[in-house]
Amino acid sequence: MLKVGLIGCGGMGTNLARHCHSLPNSKITAVHDMKTEALERAAAEFDAQAYTSFRKLIGSDLDAMIVATPNDSHAPIAIAAANAGKHVFCEKPMALRVSDCRAMIEAAEKAGVKLMVGHVLRLIPVFWNTKHIIDSGILGKPFAITVTRLGGLDTLATGWRATIKHSGGYLYEINVHELDYMRFVMGEPETVFASMGHFTASPVEFEDVAFVQIRYANGSIGTLHCGGSSSIKKYEMMIQCTEGTITNGGFAGPIRYARFGEEPTVIQASEITKEDPYREEIRCWVDAITNNASLPFDGYDGMAAVQTAAAAYRSARLNRVVRCKS
Repeated sequence: MLKVGLIGCGGMGTNLARHCHSLPNSKITAVHDMKTEALERAAAEFDAQAYTSFRKLIGSDLDAMIVATPNDSHAPIAIAAANAGKHVFCEKPMALRVSDCRAMIEAAEKAGVKLMVGHVLRLIPVFWNTKHIIDSGILGKPFAITVTRLGGLDTLATGWRATIKHSGGYLYEINVHELDYMRFVMGEPETVFASMGHFTASPVEFEDVAFVQIRYANGSIGTLHCGGSSSIKKYEMMIQCTEGTITNGGFAGPIRYARFGEEPTVIQASEITKEDPYREEIRCWVDAITNNASLPFDGYDGMAAVQTAAAAYRSARLNRVVRCKS
């Protein structure tokens, strides 16, 4: 039985912990949160030991940690956990600096522990099935991807997510998911050109709209349009391939795809049957620890997404194309 600690008892952390606790070979035995109410609620739900210090929790009799705290605190917590010999599941984004991502990977490798970053979009049914269709080869090779994910003024309006210090901005807090998925489909990003700004009454301390253009190492291209400045919310994706095109409407679908000269095939989101994506990512992490199974995404995937986001912010600041890994 894997003994797991939860650091960060907010909505996402608690959801991940519930899935972990429900698995036959793991349980939540310790919890920590800076907010007393959240801490007490989680301790009661999981019948777990409550810690007011994350360092004391890390030093307790545990095998692994789920880290679901504000973005700027991921690195020091994950590094401390790895140094203590604990396996780590870290919510996205991995960190707000590429150097912190590298330090997290190095700490995990030195300690011989598993490090996984929660890029769950790959496992969301519509996106999972979109990739499955592309991988089948029926549409040929992908050469262009366009993603639009726009929210309203209330998207990141309150709490730490609205602050530049703790959140980092839309590309870290939300759209690191899309940046990861675009890499998952298209390959390694090579250069980025981005433009962004704050134009509305949105209360966030950072950009409320961004356009990010990516050139991948294989010559393919991608564009991400994102932010929280639209009175009409929108989430859609189009992937152009050499033999046809596939689109989806975000979490709710549908998926549409067609080869050139053929009528589109339509798949509704309700037609896709698979394991709950949040349960799946936690189950895969636990299996990697207990059975040495492979991780669906790891620290290197987490760092690659942060590298692309960091390059986009650098490009927007300098108003020029920059390399992703410079």
